[in-house]
Amino acid sequence: MEKVSKGYNFNYKFLYRKLMQLYTSKQTRKIDNLAIKQKDISGYSLMQDAAEFSLNVLIQEWGKADQVVVFCSKGKNSGDGFLLASYAKEFGLDSLIVLSSPIKEISGVAKKAFEEAKESGVSVVSSNSFNKIKITKNAVIVDALIGTGLKGEVRSSIKKAIQSINKLSLKNPVLSLDIPSGTCSDTGKTRGASVVADTTATFVGQKRGCFTSEGRSCSGEIFFSDLNIPKSVSSKVKSECSLLDMENQIDKIILRDLNSHKGNFGHVLVVGGNSGYGGAGILAAKAAAYSGAGLVGLATKPEHVGPSIVSCPEVMAIGVDSGQDLESYLENPNVIAIGPGLGQTAWSEQLLQRVFIEADKRQVSVILDADALNLLSTLRLSTKRPENLIITPHPGEAARLLGKTIHEIESDRFKSVALLQEKYNAVVVLKGSGSLVCYKKLGLQKIGVCNAGNPGMATGGMGDILTGLIAGLLAQGLSASDAAEMGVDLHAKSADLASLEVGEIGLLPSDVLEEIRYLLQYD
Repeated sequence: MEKVSKGYNFNYKFLYRKLMQLYTSKQTRKIDNLAIKQKDISGYSLMQDAAEFSLNVLIQEWGKADQVVVFCSKGKNSGDGFLLASYAKEFGLDSLIVLSSPIKEISGVAKKAFEEAKESGVSVVSSNSFNKIKITKNAVIVDALIGTGLKGEVRSSIKKAIQSINKLSLKNPVLSLDIPSGTCSDTGKTRGASVVADTTATFVGQKRGCFTSEGRSCSGEIFFSDLNIPKSVSSKVKSECSLLDMENQIDKIILRDLNSHKGNFGHVLVVGGNSGYGGAGILAAKAAAYSGAGLVGLATKPEHVGPSIVSCPEVMAIGVDSGQDLESYLENPNVIAIGPGLGQTAWSEQLLQRVFIEADKRQVSVILDADALNLLSTLRLSTKRPENLIITPHPGEAARLLGKTIHEIESDRFKSVALLQEKYNAVVVLKGSGSLVCYKKLGLQKIGVCNAGNPGMATGGMGDILTGLIAGLLAQGLSASDAAEMGVDLHAKSADLASLEVGEIGLLPSDVLEEIRYLLQYD
């Protein structure tokens, strides 16, 4: 049994590990079908394994459970639920099936599972008469309504069942089978209504919709089983989507040659900090320094130089009044990060133009964030975009870059990040709950999904930390994709670690900054 925590267990073993692949519903069905055809595994035996695994999760998580109430419909996901109810009954638990579909509509292997549940003595009631049933205080509510078979908006009978489950969740824990009903397994968006589970037991392949958008909050703790499908089968279905794991790049940063000097670890220049926004540039520059960059500079409004030196004297802060003032400072950095606190004034436009000209001349890596992205979407630049480019938009900035609404961006974050990557030929970080990193490798688009982070990160300045962090990693020699993936994961895990100390409410970017170095310690 493999547990995928919504936070992080802080058990740092810095070894290379194979990234956990994430799949669409179509891909998981393909694995399922291949197992049945090629290995002579019956669909019913897979259903039995899924039910047994789910019951193990239930008992492990809620050992005092005395009743299992399973909400079912008529499909294969409900078949898993029927068998779970049957096995729970055999285990000694009071079992009840709540049906939201007529019995006559149940067919195939689901019907066989339903018959087995009835033979085991499991009680069955319709959702219309469910309110008459007494639920014990130690009951566990099981959601086996839809699974990955969701198409369009949930129909009224299912929506009513979902509402009943969510009402019961105020007093009793909820276990969803495969994915919370009402959540799209491909996008993570909810379709009219969704179960909000405490735990999800998922099978065959990890569903990518559980890890971003609304799916991340609806899924709770995730337990995964491949149902003993051979790797020789599952490996035939390729996925270009996986969970991020900073440990896969960290040794490239922390294993330093003893015969080293500051020039070995790169030179970052952060450009930003317009009048009234000096803190953003300072935070980004400090993050670059804390990540291990050899030299870090900050080009900002002259009035912010003093506070910058006080905040972090290691950062080489310079005051610039125009793009011309900036020009000589662009000659040495191997990474330029522009955007934190940049604003959208004439000063901002001049600095962005100068950075693009220098990047084109020297092939410097550039990271664009915040108002640099807003200017990118509106300005007619006199030079082409940098070839070595990373952009880090939040949904609002992504909407402007693509000429779409925020709703359109969030309705399918995977599609949105892929469109951004294609349009700007860049490594793209689409920030949000379950941040996505998209890039091209060997001609194929790949997407990494961040499984760390918490709501305390929803505060001003967090994005500035991320920008500086990615810049520092990039300066030290990581590729753009590796720097973005490691930076996103390290940033989120630092926030999780900080939240253990100070909580989520009032969590500040500076708190996160302090944890970065801790996570970069070799163990």
